[in-house]
Amino acid sequence: MANDFLVSKWKMWFSWFDHNKDGKVCREDLETSRNRFANLHHFEAERKKAAMATYTLWWGEYLMWGKSEITEAEFIENQNKAFEDSKEEFVERMNKNQDIVCNLLDTDGDGLITEEDLLIMFQSTEHDETVGKRWFNAHDPVDGKVPVKKMADMWTQLLTEEDSSKPDALVKQFQTGL
Repeated sequence: MANDFLVSKWKMWFSWFDHNKDGKVCREDLETSRNRFANLHHFEAERKKAAMATYTLWWGEYLMWGKSEITEAEFIENQNKAFEDSKEEFVERMNKNQDIVCNLLDTDGDGLITEEDLLIMFQSTEHDETVGKRWFNAHDPVDGKVPVKKMADMWTQLLTEEDSSKPDALVKQFQTGL
């Protein structure tokens, strides 16, 4: 069973997607976020279709656990069960999760995420630009970019690390507010 610290981080992550703060995330939230993400990037038709498909598959697998609607309690229960079944497999699951998201953010495929790329993701999940800039800077960008691997590793740490004594820049961002 995950400790209270890790469970608190899963709750923070869930809150990222619970835009209306009703304690659940549903397919409507996906549709809104996914469409906003693709439209804000001004993708051409084929690229938009591919990005939306990736976004949908990621959302369904890693956030919704295959359901059309999920409550925070169900989300935590699913996370905890997977963690309890095999911590190693859970960490691998979260690595894949973050690789998908960060590669989706890396719109030009150069292995780097720009502030603009991250701000679009923030806007697509109904978070404002000021917050997005603060989060981008938490990833210690160099020349206005963050390596995909670094961002993915930071998010994987957020979602898998039980040791509250280890510094975690993303926990600090959640504690500061979205």
